[in-house]
Amino acid sequence: MHLRHLSLTNFRNYARLELDLAPGAALFLGENAQGKTNLLEAVFLLATGRAERAVTDADCIAWDVRGELQPFARVGGTAVRASGDVSVEVTVAGRAGAGGLVASKRFKLNGVARRASDVVGAVLAVLFTTDDMELVRGAPSGRRRYLDVMLSQADTRYLRALQRYTKVVTQRNALLKRVKEGMAGRDELAFWDDELARDGATVAAGRAAALEELRAWAAGAHARLSGERERLDVAYAPRFAEGWTQERMASAGADDLERALRERLHATHGRDIAAGVTLTGPHRDDVTMTLGGEPAASFASRGQQRTAALALRLAEARLLRERSGERPILLLDDVLSELDEGRRGSVLGSLDAEQILITSADADRFPPSFTRSAQIFHISAGAATAG
Repeated sequence: MHLRHLSLTNFRNYARLELDLAPGAALFLGENAQGKTNLLEAVFLLATGRAERAVTDADCIAWDVRGELQPFARVGGTAVRASGDVSVEVTVAGRAGAGGLVASKRFKLNGVARRASDVVGAVLAVLFTTDDMELVRGAPSGRRRYLDVMLSQADTRYLRALQRYTKVVTQRNALLKRVKEGMAGRDELAFWDDELARDGATVAAGRAAALEELRAWAAGAHARLSGERERLDVAYAPRFAEGWTQERMASAGADDLERALRERLHATHGRDIAAGVTLTGPHRDDVTMTLGGEPAASFASRGQQRTAALALRLAEARLLRERSGERPILLLDDVLSELDEGRRGSVLGSLDAEQILITSADADRFPPSFTRSAQIFHISAGAATAG
């Protein structure tokens, strides 16, 4: 798979951009804050329906147009797949709200308006950033998001279950607060327990199965990147019932997993009511990572954490390829900046993709063999110049 054309309108610092891309590597060079990362974020938005760095959807809309009556940003792209070309368009429409500009997204697939769940995964992409070390040392929410973004591209059923699950948790939390305040009865939780258990079982089983696949691929990628110095191991860590390991969850029937989650939810009603939030379910789960048997977050050096994070991204690309039959587009945001020459070569040599889009402030970080065959664009103030 590769992106043949990228079109931006009022997206971040790009008023207008039409960019033709070829298979292979494309290198975006420029100083900081010129718009290099915004290009990768636009491609990631096409693939996942999410803007990686946006706190709200309105953050995608260029500052220059936010004062207009109907401000908007639009990202469009045409990708070449084995099954034929596919066009995706995401429009972020803004409007004035009580707290400032608010926005919502609209999606088109091959020119036809569609739901987000029908569009996500039409373009496949894996994003590497300098913040990826947070996958190793950061909060569990980042590791859950890693799994969710990956699986949402690979499995529409997973994405729809995740969307429903997220809404159910919000609604159940609101009910828990009302029960705590004496404004609702405890028996009202039964309906939401059933809803949460059904979709939560799909989410948890999907994650556990994915980690079963990722485990070997991440270990292999890490061995290549680290020169066989340490062994990386990753595992899903569910937090809802005793005895439910990753292996058991990956092989269990949906009914068994749903029943176990429902029973656990019922058993913890008192605790949930006291807290006013749902404390059980895949929204509380984690991924454990060890290097040489020791917790990577606690004992790994900065360089070891970066290598482990890169291995996870390479494993992600492998999973998407295995599940879709397409090699995803690789988006590398300045990931070579903190690596020595040898490690840079290992990273570049480990990339397996039909198309790699990579940003950097310095072309000298890349070997001549790489730059000779790459498309090169110079990025300045929201404009791209080829050559």
